[in-house]
Amino acid sequence: MKKYTGYIIREPGGSADNLTAKQLAGELSVSVVIAELLMARGIYTQQDADSFLFPKLSNLPPALSMKGMSDAVEIMMNAVVEKTPIAVQGDYDVDGITGTSILVDFLRLLGLEVHFHLPDRMTEGYGLSRDSIERFVKKVPAPGVLITVDNGISSIEEVQYAVELGLKVIVTDHHQPGAKLPQADALINPVQKGCAFSETNISGAGVAFFFVMAMRRELVSKGIWEKETMPNLKNYLDLVALGTVADVMDLVHVNRILVKAGLEVISTRKRIGVKALCDCSRISDNTLRSEDISFRIAPRINAAGRLGRPEVALKLLLSKSRDKALVYAEKLEKINQKRREIESSALVEAMKQAEEQIKSGIAGIVVHNSHWHPGVIGIIASRIVDKFGLPTFVLTDDKEESSNIYRGSGRSVENFNLFKALTACKKSLLQFGGHAMAAGVTLQHDRLSQFQREFSEYVLSHSSQQESQALAVDKRLNEKDNFRHIAQGLQLMEPFGKGNHEPVFMLKKIQIHNPQVLREHLTFSLRMNNTTFRGIGFYMAHYFAMVSSPIDLCFKIKQSTFRGTSRVEVHAVEMFPSI
Repeated sequence: MKKYTGYIIREPGGSADNLTAKQLAGELSVSVVIAELLMARGIYTQQDADSFLFPKLSNLPPALSMKGMSDAVEIMMNAVVEKTPIAVQGDYDVDGITGTSILVDFLRLLGLEVHFHLPDRMTEGYGLSRDSIERFVKKVPAPGVLITVDNGISSIEEVQYAVELGLKVIVTDHHQPGAKLPQADALINPVQKGCAFSETNISGAGVAFFFVMAMRRELVSKGIWEKETMPNLKNYLDLVALGTVADVMDLVHVNRILVKAGLEVISTRKRIGVKALCDCSRISDNTLRSEDISFRIAPRINAAGRLGRPEVALKLLLSKSRDKALVYAEKLEKINQKRREIESSALVEAMKQAEEQIKSGIAGIVVHNSHWHPGVIGIIASRIVDKFGLPTFVLTDDKEESSNIYRGSGRSVENFNLFKALTACKKSLLQFGGHAMAAGVTLQHDRLSQFQREFSEYVLSHSSQQESQALAVDKRLNEKDNFRHIAQGLQLMEPFGKGNHEPVFMLKKIQIHNPQVLREHLTFSLRMNNTTFRGIGFYMAHYFAMVSSPIDLCFKIKQSTFRGTSRVEVHAVEMFPSI
């Protein structure tokens, strides 16, 4: 089944645009193709292009402009003076694990006693619980400080319980608040009403980073730290980049600054745990891209949380010993391998259900099976979205509740807000939470049909059917274009992701050469401008017969470095018979 029924070209046109593109290309020393791609993003001047291509950390908004930040910093300054023990409650996904790592590491630099907990997805579920609070109180008695990372905004009763036990509670989160907020001593969430912070769309790790920024400033102001010897917070940006990309945040504005710098930090391999992760992921290229996080690093960290072992990933990121880091990295690799096996066993049936729903005219996919492992339903949802390009929920039985409760995980597509969709479907749900691109739900078995109907109807009424079926092409190229020059410019436009999509190019009536089937994939070569480039179409082996004739090839241009040698390749996105 084709994901796309055709393509549309969204490149700018007109003689005025062509002149502007040539001028901008000359000012930036990039190809005209890159200049046109920048213009399509609303960037027409050298000044705007410099701000986009070379974002500066000095342009980050002040951390104290985030609502609740001053209150949180005041609590922490008192804790530093009094040597108050700290409890940190994180989350089991990449964002929660990296955000917890940032905060725990920073607070330990202050010589504080820090305890942390990441919930077991299978036995505890998401967020704060009375059990975790009671465990914390034994180690961090009143008036200790409890800080949440990437959770807490919906933990109304749990926060109240912690306050009643005498703890000072600081909630740091980035998820959508409900109608009622927890009565914490400080609540930091850029999405909450009345927050003056210039960016609402940042990750939980991003919120944690701005929290340590604000604390460092106050520590210097009070003379506890000297400006000359204070820690360089840029060293935490590798963790911020991991959490931001893995949580599918928009890679524009603040996030672009953070992730661009974070990828540079990852490339230095300074953090022992991150280096071990890169080694296990077989990432030998010093220049990392956002897709390396999405497809190689993040799945390994997420695997720990999916199978109830998130502390393995956290201890890896906190490791100060190379030997210990290697032990944790090897454990993580084994957990990830087990995750793959579990996922593979469920994926076939999930895909079959999805195909049947699409054939029946469903616009929003909801698949279910009571026996699927709850730890892999999120990644199965991502796989279905990748293949069919439709918002998707994957449900399984809640193993901790009665047998008539489904727990589900959802993933979305660009320009479709999953949280708003769930708000519209809330009558069929017991609980829901999340953000635009990812969300979770619980519902009773007998409400499944209602939820499927309401979700599909909402998707149908809030997305363009034509746009969802047509592949958007950024630029049509010809055989005289210099792929290497284009590839160099694309590296400047990184990181790609939500909000800054990776450009898709097209060649019409092109004849590819040496096609070969490699398992489910199609390899080929492409001759352009007297140069031959290697190409691959993942899961496109079924096009083998079609490519014996000229085709319309939609593709991405990739550049990598292997053992010091730079290489440009073509990755097919879709192929169409030439007309």
